[in-house]
Amino acid sequence: MTGRAATPRQTPQQDRLHRRPRRPPRPPPRPQSSTERLARLLYGALGPTALVFGLLCLDTVLEQAWEPRRSWSVAAWLLIFGLPLLIAVLSRGVPLRVLRVIALAEGTFFVLLLVFWLTVRAEPLPAGADIPWAISLTGVPVMAVAVSTRDRTAWAYLVLVCTMSGLLRAATSTDPSPVLVGVEDGLYSFLLLGMLVGLTTMARRSAGKLDQAATIARVQLVDRADRLARKRERLTIDALVHDSVISTLLMAGRGGTPVPVLSRHAADTLVRLDALRAPLPNPSMPGTQVTRRLEQLVAELAPDAQITSNLPGTLAVPALAVTALLGAVGEALRNSVAADVQEPVRSPVARTLTVASYQGGIRVAVHDNGVGFDPARVPAERLGIAQSIIGRMERLSGGAATVRSRPGVGTEVVVSWTPTPAAPAQPVPALSSAPPTPPRPATQLKGVTRLPKALSTSILVGFIAVHAVLAFADGEPLWTLPYEILGFVAVSAAAAWLTLVVPDPVSPRNAVMVLALCGLSAVATAFPVPPVGSTPFAHWYLGAITMMLVVLAVRGRPGFAWYGYGMIMVISIVWALLNGLSLLDGVNLVIRHAGTLLAGTLFAVGLKRSTQTLAGLNRERARSGAAAATAAAALDERETQLTRVNTLARPTLQRLANLLKSGALQNNPLQIDALQIEPTLRAESLLVEATLRDAIRGRSLFVEPVITAARAARIRGVDVTLLDDSADRPPRQLAAAAAIVADQLDSLTHGRLTARLLPADRPTIASIVVDADEPRMLTVTPDGLLQPSL
Repeated sequence: MTGRAATPRQTPQQDRLHRRPRRPPRPPPRPQSSTERLARLLYGALGPTALVFGLLCLDTVLEQAWEPRRSWSVAAWLLIFGLPLLIAVLSRGVPLRVLRVIALAEGTFFVLLLVFWLTVRAEPLPAGADIPWAISLTGVPVMAVAVSTRDRTAWAYLVLVCTMSGLLRAATSTDPSPVLVGVEDGLYSFLLLGMLVGLTTMARRSAGKLDQAATIARVQLVDRADRLARKRERLTIDALVHDSVISTLLMAGRGGTPVPVLSRHAADTLVRLDALRAPLPNPSMPGTQVTRRLEQLVAELAPDAQITSNLPGTLAVPALAVTALLGAVGEALRNSVAADVQEPVRSPVARTLTVASYQGGIRVAVHDNGVGFDPARVPAERLGIAQSIIGRMERLSGGAATVRSRPGVGTEVVVSWTPTPAAPAQPVPALSSAPPTPPRPATQLKGVTRLPKALSTSILVGFIAVHAVLAFADGEPLWTLPYEILGFVAVSAAAAWLTLVVPDPVSPRNAVMVLALCGLSAVATAFPVPPVGSTPFAHWYLGAITMMLVVLAVRGRPGFAWYGYGMIMVISIVWALLNGLSLLDGVNLVIRHAGTLLAGTLFAVGLKRSTQTLAGLNRERARSGAAAATAAAALDERETQLTRVNTLARPTLQRLANLLKSGALQNNPLQIDALQIEPTLRAESLLVEATLRDAIRGRSLFVEPVITAARAARIRGVDVTLLDDSADRPPRQLAAAAAIVADQLDSLTHGRLTARLLPADRPTIASIVVDADEPRMLTVTPDGLLQPSL
């Protein structure tokens, strides 16, 4: 008998494991470029502008509806009026290609509307209402096309639409001179919209330049962060190699150090190398424990030194700072003892260590009254002071070090760490642990509101010419001519002064002067105009002043621009009341210009906010990129350097650390005291020590075939020194220079050779000094050729 096996009941934990896995979190949104952000800003500005113009012309749409199909007129109005609103609603989240399609559809439908009107309805409209409603919306499709297309296409579309608008105006006008009315209307539309198209194209070009500048700055910052992080890691490991690895190998090679001490040093060095590869958390160490660590260090390196400390047990010093302090103090003690051995003085040298709390941190002063030295005469390739003391402490956040010495007086080394260090007067970026601060881009969008001189001058000339036609071509009564001239001169002077003289940003004083000239023009031109029977462009000054206000808005003074709009609103209302018209008649006279000014204001205010936001975003992107580059470069450089050190030195260090692991020796102290290092191990230690010095002091020259040639030469008894003064700027012909150095090493059986890479500004890239049977000095040219030195 068979049957289905019973399914065991799942526990809640198993049930959770079998649930459907959660969807991975959505990636963060892609940061917008300046060009994209500007396009979305301009798309968003189309909505409010279309809303104003569309509502203002609604009555006219109903009055001018096409009798056979009145619903078609309303549908056309809804289409031309509604698409920009849709673009504005979708401008924040919809892809730009979708917005572009809708904007181009807006421009296409508008042209079709004009074509329909010219071919089907090309007849005069009722007197007083002979301006087709479509003309009132010309600016919206023009701006939509300008944002969505290239510059040439935008200008071509502007010319097409303004020409068709002028033709339509002429075809529907009841004026005795309809052609003149059409020309005037087309010219004014081209002038006003040409300024907006010019601003749009310049803003787009500047946004592209800003994107390019931000990208270059970000790449440069990331590259700089990468280089600084690598240099910092390299210097950190070089200091450890100098203080621990090289020191241990020298003790082994020169002899004289008890084997237990030497073995312990080698084991400690291996532990430090492993700690660098897998760093532990950074706990704090109490002051009393720091004192004990310093006492232990003094007992090992300079037993005759006197140490005094007043560190309280409540003081907490980060382990990272303790490690740096111990390394710097240890190097100072080793230098002091070495100087005493090399140049002994008659009286014993007194060494003291003074440890004290310092500004919430710790300060250690190492002093001796030995032979001293001149710090200015220490060779650049000597790493003990430059990197193991000063460099080590400067790489530590809050660390500092000073070395004071004079020949015959002694030496004092002071190292310190404070938790909140004051900002240095001249910071050294290469030693900073934080990624570099992103610079502010040199190119900003704040200048795009000022058109190029050629374009602005052309618009100025067009402004004066068009308004001369509007002011004087309609045959006004002679008695009004002086007033027309005054108004024309005043507004033309305001335009010329604002275009040619006033710098960006427009100062309040200059804005007031522009408004005063515009007010003079409005008053002088408006009041002679009769309430009925005037020419179509009798109130031309309102359009001219609106253009001035738009310029003020886009050049940083939107508030003054709207003050000016309020001014002409008041003047229009006063004019209407003085001529027996209603207040509403005065408002209607100027209200249609609100949409034009609104478009300019939205452009100006949105551009300013977009610029500020973009600047912050670009700096944050650069900072994030630099931080990521710093972390990645530090990890990569640390692994590279540690691999090199472990490859070169770990086998020898391991042999030294294992000297006391023999069971027989551990049980027989007498044998330990008599234990000596084998000559081969001593020779190997000195050879590895010299190779490590090559890697630090002659970094760019530490390549094959120089590495192999230097090792072979040292085995033959040649004293080899490799130095790199290229400051991380190795020559292009480095491989040729390395081959020449290797050849010179291979040719020596004894003597001394010093090879040095020279700074980049030297006429030669390397020098080779050979001190053997026939001393000679050779140089390597920038072409990689060997030549005798003169």
